[in-house]
Amino acid sequence: MTTPLRRLDGIAYWVIEDSDEIYDFINSQIRKEWTADAKHEGRNPDEDSWLQELSKRKWRLEILQLDEIKPNPYEFIPKTGYNFEEKLAKRSKELRRAVETYASVIWPVIVRQEDMQLVDGYCRYTTLQAMNVPRIYAYVGTL
Repeated sequence: MTTPLRRLDGIAYWVIEDSDEIYDFINSQIRKEWTADAKHEGRNPDEDSWLQELSKRKWRLEILQLDEIKPNPYEFIPKTGYNFEEKLAKRSKELRRAVETYASVIWPVIVRQEDMQLVDGYCRYTTLQAMNVPRIYAYVGTL
C-alpha cells in the first residue's frame, strides 16, 4: 500500500489513492477499530448495520468542503460513562497544537456518500473546523 504525502489548505495528509487499497484499509484496520468501539459501547458488532454494509461499499479519495460533511450527533454513552464530546474537545485541542506547532500529518476522514455523514475522523474534522480550514481529504464510500 502506498501512502503519499499531500498538502491541502496548509494541512499535510497521508493518503491512499487506489480504491482497492482504500477498501482493504477500511475493511481491515478501520473495521477492527469500529468493532472494538462497538464492544466498548456495549453493542454487538455482528448487529451493527454500518459494519454489516461496510464491505459492500466502493471507496474513493475526494476533496470535500468541510461544511458539506454532516457529523453524526454523538451522545454521552451512559452504560460506560464515556462522554464523547468531552474527550473529543480534549483530543481536538491536542491535535490542533500538533498540526500548528509540528506540522503533524493526518489521515483523511471517512464519509458515507448517500448523506455525507461523517463516520470516522471526528477529531480531525472538529480540529480543522476550529482552524477554519475550508477543505478536507476524505475517503467517500458508496453502496
